[in-house]
Amino acid sequence: MRKALRRTSAILAVALVLGFALTGCASQSELTAIYLDPNHPKYSSRTCQNSLAAGERHKDMRDATMVATPAILLLSGGLLLPVVAVNAGLDAADRIEASTMADNCGGQGQNASDIARDVAIGASVGVATGGLPNR
Repeated sequence: MRKALRRTSAILAVALVLGFALTGCASQSELTAIYLDPNHPKYSSRTCQNSLAAGERHKDMRDATMVATPAILLLSGGLLLPVVAVNAGLDAADRIEASTMADNCGGQGQNASDIARDVAIGASVGVATGGLPNR
């Protein structure tokens, strides 16, 4: 019991340190919005503006996962797979939203295979860093 508690405490400590170190990371939607050309004719369209507004939720989700991931790891006893799976799903949703945003606003979105590759890389990093979100 004591050994399990120490292990869980160690996992939480590492997760918190890494979580605080990663909080400066931007979501893919945020990065896409930053690099869009506001002078492009599509940028002022309703579709683009709706995509930009929808992209804001990924910033909020990223912030929430940075706080929730260490807590979930602690409550699950260090089970990594569910945390990595949830974070990979959120990463995929963010990347799809960013690609749609780019297409709607005059940029070039990613194709599905590039998104899948990037999500897989992110999930691998998540496993290596103990389930922390790679966004």
